[in-house]
Amino acid sequence: MINGVSKDGGKKVEYSKRVVEIIEKLLEKSDFLSIAQLADEMNISKRTIFRDMDEIEAFAKDLGLVLTKKSKLGLKVEADVKQREQVQNYANKFKGTHFSQEERLNQIIMELLRSREPRKFYYFSNLLGVSEATISYDMDKIEPWFKERSITLVRKPGFGVFVKGKEIDFRKAIVDFLYQNYEHQDLVAMISSTNGFVENVMDKEISLKVSKILSKYETYIANRLTDQSYMGLMIHLSIAVQRILRGESIIMNGDILDNLRSDSQFDIARSIGVDIEKEFTIKFPEDELGYITMHLKGSKLRTGALIDQQDLIISNFELSRLSSAMIQKFKELSGYDLKEDEKLLIGLVSHLRPAVTRMKLALDIRNPLLEKIMEMYPEIYKMSSETGTLIAKQFDLNVPKEEVGYIAMHFGAAVERYLKLQGIEKKIRTGVVCSSGIGTSSLLYSRLVKLFPRLEVVGQFSKEDVIYNRISEHQLELLITTIALDASELPSIQVNPLLMTEDIERIKQVVSILSNNVRPYKSQLEREKQDESESVKRIHALTESVITIERNLKLFRDIKAKNSEQLLKQIADANATDSKHKKQIISVLQEREKLGSTVLQGEGIALIHGKSEVIKEMTFSVWRLVKPITMQAFRRNELVDKAVVMLIPENASKVQLEVMSLLSKALVEDNLMIQMISDADEKLLLDHIKGIMHKWLNRQLKTGGL
Repeated sequence: MINGVSKDGGKKVEYSKRVVEIIEKLLEKSDFLSIAQLADEMNISKRTIFRDMDEIEAFAKDLGLVLTKKSKLGLKVEADVKQREQVQNYANKFKGTHFSQEERLNQIIMELLRSREPRKFYYFSNLLGVSEATISYDMDKIEPWFKERSITLVRKPGFGVFVKGKEIDFRKAIVDFLYQNYEHQDLVAMISSTNGFVENVMDKEISLKVSKILSKYETYIANRLTDQSYMGLMIHLSIAVQRILRGESIIMNGDILDNLRSDSQFDIARSIGVDIEKEFTIKFPEDELGYITMHLKGSKLRTGALIDQQDLIISNFELSRLSSAMIQKFKELSGYDLKEDEKLLIGLVSHLRPAVTRMKLALDIRNPLLEKIMEMYPEIYKMSSETGTLIAKQFDLNVPKEEVGYIAMHFGAAVERYLKLQGIEKKIRTGVVCSSGIGTSSLLYSRLVKLFPRLEVVGQFSKEDVIYNRISEHQLELLITTIALDASELPSIQVNPLLMTEDIERIKQVVSILSNNVRPYKSQLEREKQDESESVKRIHALTESVITIERNLKLFRDIKAKNSEQLLKQIADANATDSKHKKQIISVLQEREKLGSTVLQGEGIALIHGKSEVIKEMTFSVWRLVKPITMQAFRRNELVDKAVVMLIPENASKVQLEVMSLLSKALVEDNLMIQMISDADEKLLLDHIKGIMHKWLNRQLKTGGL
């Protein structure tokens, strides 16, 4: 932080480095910089900028800078030469090192795990270069991390902050910390290299000596365990030695220790313990040997590795029966019959033996892919979680989310094999979004259908539909939008309505990811009941909507307009008599045009559309200009001499939007429609538009409207 002096009272104010950098970035531009672009250039989130806005404004005021904020445009800062020098001086006061919030949180966790001595906020503030208030906020953020691991974060005013808990929980937390922040291969490299970040948690010299001890057992251990399990054992032992040297040891439940003493793995653990005692001149307690034994028993085996008979506590028959029951449960939840998939059955049996052992012994199960699985395959994860209850019931244990993630991976792969075998290509339920739900979304709809057969484009929606979650009933998996969407919980891709090359590539990547998602099937009976109840309502709404548009079809010829503003005014005049209502229509259309005009390239046709409470019925009109005007269409100028205008009520129904979108799509798909908009007489043009709607309505009637 740096100190500023407020002009109004001489009070010292602290400003963060990020705030100063934001001001610097804005001063580089002579015009407005959008929040999205600012966030992108600074590699931070838009939410972070909004959260810093009060501090940004205070800093600008402190230096006398002119900070301007405008909706849709973003931020702009104006300053003279002297003020620019002041900003630069503030920036120069910062140290070279700057930590992101995530880096700060990791540093604080590491410090607290490394030493149980109380640390005052000032210590962390000085270490990380932020205010004590920020450190207090960071403590709130990391407290749940410790709580999940049965460790208490203690904060005592005037004394400091520290953590307390059982020794075994501290060791688990350290291992969790390492695995959360580093990939397996990175941990391997760090053991044999200098890395201060890890060395503060795990002593490098101890780790190297432990690695040398384990190499003596390479034939039995290294060839028996997977690389990840072997690394886990090495980290476990390194931390154990480090803590024993500090006088901190663990105590194991006596009954569990008695059972482990007769296990063949205990002899290996004892031999390792003897070598550790010699190397480090310490007493390696029997309780520690018990935990090494548990680690060996719970580790995953390499494929084809020999298994001691004592490890076969759970019979193959028992595991096969459980796996078959899980496959049946998954079928009931998803509709996929996977009982013929031998790979799935064998994979589950092989996975469950060490997994159940680890769960029985309450050992940690880590899944580095868990967050990605939960985010990208939520349906499969949810069904796998319910399927995992069979494991919990049979063995009377808790199935952690990490284990559910592994089960989801098995079922996800099986579903893919099933779909390929059945020749079924899973469709991704996709919604197309623009500001009003018509117009640009219809143009985009047409291109998506042609270019991406794996997308099931189920509808076109407005921004309000997304904000108020009116899209939930459609069970969408993806939104493709022509406008920025901050409120959507669904994956969304913002694209140009005409789909440029870079847009197509981004959609391909997302389609590839989402193609592995699974939606539970509805039974045929459920679908038939739902279809029957909706059919009559929909047919009535469709017919009424078509009649409404027919009633409001118009052609306006010989329009004199020098620019888009004059054209919009004439459109408003034609659709309202009250001056207040005219202004509202102009405002709606202008707001939409600020996002970029929609122009059919090479045809000179602009698509103008909007939604307003002063519009009582849907209207569709064609406007022909005497002379072309220039319109800004997504970063390029286009000459326009024709316009298609579509206006709908604010509370338009989904069916009304669908009928209006039908006509928008015709602009792309129907070459005759384009020709008639350009030069057909009024009757021929209107009859053609009516014909498009009648053909579509007849098809809807034949299928019951669904």
